[in-house]
Amino acid sequence: MRYGVVRVSPDLPEPNLQRRLIEAVGCDVVLEERQATSASQRILFQLLYGLRSGDEVLVHALSAFDATTGELARLLRHFFEAGVTLRVTGGSRVESLAPDGPIPRALVMLADHETRKPLREASRRRARVKDTPLTQHQLKFARDMHRRGHSMRAIGLLFQLAPNEVAELIRTQPLRPSYDAEAEA
Repeated sequence: MRYGVVRVSPDLPEPNLQRRLIEAVGCDVVLEERQATSASQRILFQLLYGLRSGDEVLVHALSAFDATTGELARLLRHFFEAGVTLRVTGGSRVESLAPDGPIPRALVMLADHETRKPLREASRRRARVKDTPLTQHQLKFARDMHRRGHSMRAIGLLFQLAPNEVAELIRTQPLRPSYDAEAEA
């Protein structure tokens, strides 16, 4: 059976174009994710890990899986071991990753590394240190932006902080003197 995966993402073309390209290659079932949620991602991966020998997965690009490199390596390794073919339709020609022959060694190493590494946070964003979310330079820049009339929301978007966190930092965090200021004193 041929399964097509279509997602809404800024990294991918419009879902209608993805669907047309996948259907042009010949697809039996199209799995379309209209809103990216962790539940829909989990359901998609459960389905993909349940595929059997002879099945094919069609995607516009690897970003259709919305997975980290390690998660992708594990999925591709599973495809090889289960006999599932992956076809990427988004380029100038259809790329195929068929399970015949040995699994590429680099893929095995990446998948093994992902399996053995300690679990990280569920969030894909890099965790910030709670007591110092901004460097002194960033804090000074945020204060300058605030003085120029930028909203807390705009400043927060720039530094990936909530507006109330930005407001608190601007009000409470003292600026430490820079090296140049110490040299002049």
